[in-house]
Amino acid sequence: MNTKFDLTQGPILKKLVTMAMPIMATSFMQMAFNLADMFWLGRISPAAVAAAGTAGLFFGCLWH
Repeated sequence: MNTKFDLTQGPILKKLVTMAMPIMATSFMQMAFNLADMFWLGRISPAAVAAAGTAGLFFGCLWH
């Protein structure tokens, strides 16, 4: 794949959306993964859900 994108030419909104979509998709997948973890851990204990939520928050901060 040898495609070049010139971000200095053309409409700005289209360029911003093109750049933002992969970031938004990654964030959504990470959120869905953490939510699934919390659903499964909800069967164990509230402390396990809290731990998964806190870990997801920290990984989200480190990842982005």
